[in-house]
Amino acid sequence: MKFALTLLLFCLTAPYQVNAQDQKVLDSLRRSLKKSAIPEQAQNLNKISSAYFKINLDSATAYANKSVTFSAKHKIFKELAIGYNYLGQMMYYKGNYTSSLSNFEKFRAVSIQIKDNVLTTQAINNIANVLIDLGKTDEAIQKYEEVLAISKKNNDKKGQSLGYGNLAFVYRYVGNNAKAINYIFEQIKIDESINNKMGLAYSYQQLALLYSQKNDFSNSKKYIDLCLEKFKELNDGRNIAITYDLYASYFSGINDAKKAIEYEKMAISLADKHQDKRSLAIFQSKLANLYFEEGNFELAETNFVQAISLHEAINLQKTIAASYIGHGKSLLKLNRLSQAKTDLDKGLSIAINQKSAVDKRNAYEALTEYYIRINESDKAIKAQKKYIVVKDSLLNENNNKHINELNTIYQTQKKEQQILLLDKQNLIQGLELNKNKLELENESLENDKKAFQINEQGLILQKNKVLIAQKQIETKAKEQQIKLLATQNEVQKLELLKRNIFLAIIIGILLISILLGYLFYNRYKLKQETRLQDEVIKQQDLSTKAVLNAEENERKRISEELHDGLGQMFSAVKMNLSALTEDLSFKNVKSEKMFSKTLNLVDESCKEVRSISHQMAPNVLLKSGLTSAIRDFISKIDSRKLKIKLETFGLQERLDQNIESVLYRVIQETVNNVIKHAGANSLDIQLTKDEDGINAMIEDNGKGFDATQIEKFEGIGLKNIRSRVMYLKGTVDFSSSPGKGTLVAIFIPFS
Repeated sequence: MKFALTLLLFCLTAPYQVNAQDQKVLDSLRRSLKKSAIPEQAQNLNKISSAYFKINLDSATAYANKSVTFSAKHKIFKELAIGYNYLGQMMYYKGNYTSSLSNFEKFRAVSIQIKDNVLTTQAINNIANVLIDLGKTDEAIQKYEEVLAISKKNNDKKGQSLGYGNLAFVYRYVGNNAKAINYIFEQIKIDESINNKMGLAYSYQQLALLYSQKNDFSNSKKYIDLCLEKFKELNDGRNIAITYDLYASYFSGINDAKKAIEYEKMAISLADKHQDKRSLAIFQSKLANLYFEEGNFELAETNFVQAISLHEAINLQKTIAASYIGHGKSLLKLNRLSQAKTDLDKGLSIAINQKSAVDKRNAYEALTEYYIRINESDKAIKAQKKYIVVKDSLLNENNNKHINELNTIYQTQKKEQQILLLDKQNLIQGLELNKNKLELENESLENDKKAFQINEQGLILQKNKVLIAQKQIETKAKEQQIKLLATQNEVQKLELLKRNIFLAIIIGILLISILLGYLFYNRYKLKQETRLQDEVIKQQDLSTKAVLNAEENERKRISEELHDGLGQMFSAVKMNLSALTEDLSFKNVKSEKMFSKTLNLVDESCKEVRSISHQMAPNVLLKSGLTSAIRDFISKIDSRKLKIKLETFGLQERLDQNIESVLYRVIQETVNNVIKHAGANSLDIQLTKDEDGINAMIEDNGKGFDATQIEKFEGIGLKNIRSRVMYLKGTVDFSSSPGKGTLVAIFIPFS
């Protein structure tokens, strides 16, 4: 019976994927660290960590730590979450499960804080992965089901693939292959629809293991080839190592021990290169198992001891049961029965606690052999029965062959003892016969006398033989009749089976027709709903643009009215009053001063009307764009009272007129709020444009307010800011606390 060790095939998620082989990319990222803006620096630190992840875990860990420190200092929460994720992964592959779990918990907490559902599902998934290795199977299943539920709610296809794939792994691990197969094919459907190569590769691994469990090595090899092709395309060294391990299992299954050992050593070498301690422990146990299958039990025992040591060093509970069981089997072959029983019992206890069907099967099989070796047939039969129950749950077969074999061995042993007893009795009888031979010779005369009587009896016996022969002929005739009836019965059964198959085919065709009809109807319904949603979104966009255009047009009209109407009237009043200055004679100096003040007020009113006119419809915004308009607006503010610093990134080209207009109004309103309410002397404005949209960050050093009670401070100005940003499907966040200034973060997407 071959010893099987289950590999962990779940996926640890990471947002950034950078090709570490492209040294130019790494050099470029490092050079840009100090030159780029603060958000980009945090992002680049995580990208460098991701790049090093495939080639050097220590360097990857160092950059992940830098990212966490930097992002926490500057409150860049998304990059902080990603940094915690990377640290969790580094610690996981180094075998430090306590630190790994702690970092994944922080990853989840920050993701929930920033309301990022995708990152939240990734965090929960990675926590479950650590729980699996710690042997907490039930807790892991709950986490994976939570991942699947959140992903379905948010229509996150990658998250759904993650949930289905990991649930398939767990249910295969505990022996529920029916559920595992359903989840695998659900994962494949999703991954094919979104071209998720990594997800497909993991599905192929799962199918390869399932076929291997059923000894269908042809299909197993097909899926191993497919997943190796995908992982090489993705340049994923750790999973290439796992695929080499699958090849080792395949060659072991077809009894090519030399090839199996060669591939297992390749897997160990690659895992060691990538500092993957958990895979190293698992592969070491697999190599020991291959030596066991080859019959090299001493080398197998030595390698199992190394595997157990590697497992215990990193507290890897999930696969340590298999190592103990393998060690026990090796000791059994080396006739170290007492120590073998200790390791088998320990491995079985762990397997039962973790619900590992494969490990339980192997433990019961080995214990059966142990009890046979010590001549405890009853216990051997009990262990064999448990072995067959677990085996049938994996192979879906009801087969009592092994129990019958054990019963046969037991009965054979009893018969051999009976034969020995009979041999002794025959020996005694032989001695008695020799003794009686002399007596028989003495009685030969009497036998001759009785010969006639014996001949007479012989005739009687011959007559009886004729009667027996006649009865045998009659018996044979009856056997022929029975065979004929049995043949007729078989023909009737075949006809009945043929009829049942025909009915099953008709029912199957009917069910498939109904299913196809339902699918076509559902597809048509989904298309209609999609069209309706697209039309609603289109109408909302048109409505938004109309509102913004109407508002800007009204501002322009009011601006023109102020400039051409009220402004001209004030100018005329000023001119007339200036003209009257020479013709008027004042009674006293006080009257003359009063007239001069009035003339100055008229002049100030002209300037104020002109300023309001320009603010409502600034020409510089229409002619030169957002950056120039904001600089023009800032230049009119007294820098002695409020020092304003403006930084822009990626705004060399003009934006959409609506976006420029909304951002200008929002920034204008925010600056006015700072002047009126903040009591600040410094204000930083940062505008950043990327492929997704435009970010605006406005931060002052004023007195701030309690952001958790923003509704108390939300007047018309803040409501205007929110409504304008919402028109463009953007977001606005206020971060402030008393005495620590205020940060306003605005994001407007392009699509």
